[in-house]
Amino acid sequence: MRRLIYIFIIGLLLCSYTWADGSRYASNSLLSEGKWVKIRVDKTGIYKLSYADLKNMGFSDPSKVSVHGYGGWPLDEDFSKEYIDDVPSTPVWRGSDYLLFYGKGSVKWEYDSSSQTFVHTNNPYSLYGYYFVTDATPTNDMTSVAQASGASTRITTYDDYLLHEQELVSVNQSGREFFGEDFSGARPRTISTFSSIPGITGADGKVTMRFISRINSGSGTASLSINDSELLDITIPSIQTVSSNVRSYTKAIPGTTTALWKGSKSEKNNVVVSYSSSGHTNVRLDYIRMQFVRTLRPYGACTFFRSLTSVGNASRFVISEANSNTLVFDVTDALNVKRVEADLNGSELSFTIPAGRLREFVLVQTNQTFPSPEVVGEVASSNLHGLEQRDMIIISAPSLVQQAERLAVAHREKDGLTVEVVTPEAIYNEFSSGTPDATAYRRLMKMFYDRSSSLGNPPKYLLLFGDGIYDNRGISGEVQGVSRSNMLLTFQSQESLNVYSYATDDYFAFLEDNSGSNFSRDKMCVGVGRFPIRTVTEATQMVDKTISYMENKDSGSWKNNVTFVADDGNNEDSFTTNHMKQADQLAEAIEEMQPGFLVNKVYFDAYKRSSLGTYPDVHNEIEKLLKSGQLLINYTGHGSTTHWADESVWTQTDINNSSYKHLPVWVTATCDFTRFDDVKTSAGESVFLNPTSGGIALFTTTRVVFSGNNANLNKALIDNLFQEGANSRYTLGEAMMYTKRQLNDSNKLNFILIGDPALKFAYPEYKARVTAVNGEAVSDEPFEFKALFRITVEGEILNPSGSFAADFTGVLSSTIFDSQSSITTLGNSSEKFTYLDYPNTIYIGRDSVRNGKFSFTFMVPKDISYSNKKGKLNLYASSETKEAQGSFFDFIVGGTSDTAETDTIGPEIRQIYLNDSSFVSGDKVNTTPYFVAKLWDKSGVNITGSSVGHDMMLTIDSMPSMSYNLNSYYALLPDSENEGLVQFSIPELEPGMHTAEFKVWDILNNSTTYTFTFEVAEGLKPNLIEMYATPNPARDQVEFFLHHNRPESNLKVTVMVYDMTGKFLWSTEKSGSSELFKAYIVTWNLTDNGGRRLRPGVYLYRAAISTNNSKEATKANKLIILAQ
Repeated sequence: MRRLIYIFIIGLLLCSYTWADGSRYASNSLLSEGKWVKIRVDKTGIYKLSYADLKNMGFSDPSKVSVHGYGGWPLDEDFSKEYIDDVPSTPVWRGSDYLLFYGKGSVKWEYDSSSQTFVHTNNPYSLYGYYFVTDATPTNDMTSVAQASGASTRITTYDDYLLHEQELVSVNQSGREFFGEDFSGARPRTISTFSSIPGITGADGKVTMRFISRINSGSGTASLSINDSELLDITIPSIQTVSSNVRSYTKAIPGTTTALWKGSKSEKNNVVVSYSSSGHTNVRLDYIRMQFVRTLRPYGACTFFRSLTSVGNASRFVISEANSNTLVFDVTDALNVKRVEADLNGSELSFTIPAGRLREFVLVQTNQTFPSPEVVGEVASSNLHGLEQRDMIIISAPSLVQQAERLAVAHREKDGLTVEVVTPEAIYNEFSSGTPDATAYRRLMKMFYDRSSSLGNPPKYLLLFGDGIYDNRGISGEVQGVSRSNMLLTFQSQESLNVYSYATDDYFAFLEDNSGSNFSRDKMCVGVGRFPIRTVTEATQMVDKTISYMENKDSGSWKNNVTFVADDGNNEDSFTTNHMKQADQLAEAIEEMQPGFLVNKVYFDAYKRSSLGTYPDVHNEIEKLLKSGQLLINYTGHGSTTHWADESVWTQTDINNSSYKHLPVWVTATCDFTRFDDVKTSAGESVFLNPTSGGIALFTTTRVVFSGNNANLNKALIDNLFQEGANSRYTLGEAMMYTKRQLNDSNKLNFILIGDPALKFAYPEYKARVTAVNGEAVSDEPFEFKALFRITVEGEILNPSGSFAADFTGVLSSTIFDSQSSITTLGNSSEKFTYLDYPNTIYIGRDSVRNGKFSFTFMVPKDISYSNKKGKLNLYASSETKEAQGSFFDFIVGGTSDTAETDTIGPEIRQIYLNDSSFVSGDKVNTTPYFVAKLWDKSGVNITGSSVGHDMMLTIDSMPSMSYNLNSYYALLPDSENEGLVQFSIPELEPGMHTAEFKVWDILNNSTTYTFTFEVAEGLKPNLIEMYATPNPARDQVEFFLHHNRPESNLKVTVMVYDMTGKFLWSTEKSGSSELFKAYIVTWNLTDNGGRRLRPGVYLYRAAISTNNSKEATKANKLIILAQ
């Protein structure tokens, strides 16, 4: 307990965030009023808007129009740097019937003083720079700046640059870098970009080339020549030089060289690139940058120029071939562009600037033709700046907003959160000049975060309500055919070629003032989750799942279950036992922190390996546990985007075919499992996107991760998820946030939360405790649970504050385990590993809780361990709105009762059937029939599993491979110690006649055997036993109840409504499963497919159900609708 308090205090201390003054943000966005039209430019230049263009946009008086925004350069990720808020105006130069403005494209150029070269940065989110045109603000005409006086250096040339870069493919489907021409064919290529450079002088220039390749052995050489003279070459080493543990994940090795370009130069150039090596893949040119000196004169309508000579020197720029139409703009500060006053002397135009930094100018020939920006369209008014503080922000594409808003309403009503749903476009418009940029999402959150310094209520959660893709711009061939309309931007690393490339949603939570320069050490300030949805259907289904989990509609003892699955390693890691050790440390941590949980350990090496090298029993155990229900399933080991482990113990196909109803939270400490930004849907996404099964959320991985770091994160996550005390319980987003804040490595960036960050982990808040055994109060002395001894356990329910809960009335589930055993794995491929577990069950029961009190009675089986060591009693209780859990360890298992009752009769099999109670021996059934047996025994049924030959067994056709242990599928009926039910879905069978033998033992080891036959028929349609609607008549909504004979099967259900003339009005199609004795329920709000409320009257409804491609079973009935 002391340790847990310490962790919680550390978490609080970590929340001492730093923020800027919230007053630096506009109180209201300029976009909140007036008419605004968005335009865009494809490259940096001077752009023209004619008055005719402006009138076509809907502006009646073009003279009153102004331009706003700052174009397409990527926003600065370092929040210690200068920030531009909202949509500032940019100066314009007005002609007689037009205006000119400086527009920035998506390629940013800067001078790097360390390399003494001009370098470029591509905007990874957009190919365009965006601006706005409006008449709702005062005009901002360009002002003039007088030239300096005094002595100066005469400058008649300028430094210029050209870029050749074709972004064609991402070789790793990760990161920001896209690469150009393929040189694997080893043919030289002529680069036409540099074929003509008018005005180039003989001054020294520089050429930089970057190349990538993956060479199996030896090395490769890329070379560049100009006019048949080789200027540079790059030697790229083989992949063998990369560390062996990451070699397979390295897609290519880059090489970059800058060479001095000396000697005379020609305006016409033949630039050729060639490559040579053997055994290579992914051989591509990245880019070529050429830097040179040109004569200072106009080269078209606009000519950008700058001079390194001018830095630190008063300088006089002398421009030749100028005329009265030549203007000079200083565009160094894009939001403060000024016309420079210059002297025209004949054809020579000159101006003087004082000593200072490198400045950017542009020559403008007003009598020439300028490009016009592309009109995107009118912008709807928005005012994110005017919002009050919000607990939660949901970013959603417009077509998904309705479902996002439905989730927001649920959080408002159920959790009391203030929630705002916003669209990406609105964020871009107010926080990145309308240009798509992932940092705009972060800037929005930063605004709320900064304002909380004075207003309070800092933001808590960000939900990215949409899938994403590694290619944010859609420029690669693989992505061009993918619809990105409902996708949100992803944050990709600069590294794009190897194991250290990543995509992370953590970025959007780095809100401190100094964040953005070291992501490994930056601290998350809000919980972030993502719904990787692409369609309205997916959005609807995921919101349905999430709201149902929030409403706790699926209570049950499954919430006491947690499972840890561990790989046994592979050749790459020499079949290490580390995965099992790490998983076991996590399991033991939960048992220490929260002993009320039942921890299942599925360690591969504890199971037999098949002759094919697979683990079918591991697969079956995972399937069984998921069907029984798990609050959490945690996997440690190797994996991929499609499966767990080299043995594929759990695959994407298994996930897609799942039909269990209890939704766990998944933790996957394995590589790539949820690579959500890939073109293909990953297995982790399939877990979340399964409409009725799968999982409710995942703490999961997007890229390659490393075992040691995974263990640290997993341990911190378990600590944060399972903290003691309802007041300190974190939501899923908070658990992830505090986990990440405790770590300072880059590995954590590859873990994300798929799911709702504001969702509370749904384990019981109340406690159940044992107060007496056989009438004796609990004390420090342990009780004795002797074989054949009748035990009565009494207890009570406590509320979260620890007080007796007299208002708790409901049902108790209890499970008693024999003493803890030491289990050693088989050593199939690795060292053997020893761990502790409770493998044998003494008793499973269901009893009543009345006014906070409970009791139950059972007889201890004869087949116990006789270890005289402590066992474990696990408790779960539920009422209509509350849940409790608890445990009890103060008893030892051993000895034999001196007063044991005499019982020589085996259990009575009161009922046995397949699928439904009308079954008789010899009947036809489907290929996966559902076995049910009702049992009674005066002493109790044996389910211990601790004695060979005394298990409850179902055997088909006397085949050992079709012999099933049903101990764990048996449960007593409520408030009974003698009568129970066994339920089991038989794995798929071949068509034809089969014989089944069912054998069961009582706790005194008396047995009963029952044999029956059945015929398996493919495509056999289910039996729709009963169908009704309630309420009927209906006024507001109706529920259709469908009772069928395929429990636990994955059903396809269609319900259709017609008027009495046969006109079709409404239908819905669902998929899922229902438990034995429970109906499949479909809800309808009494509107037709167009959303119109049906008039009062009599209607016909029809239902059809099928499963596994079977024929449909149908029924029809009448429904009366009343007036509202």
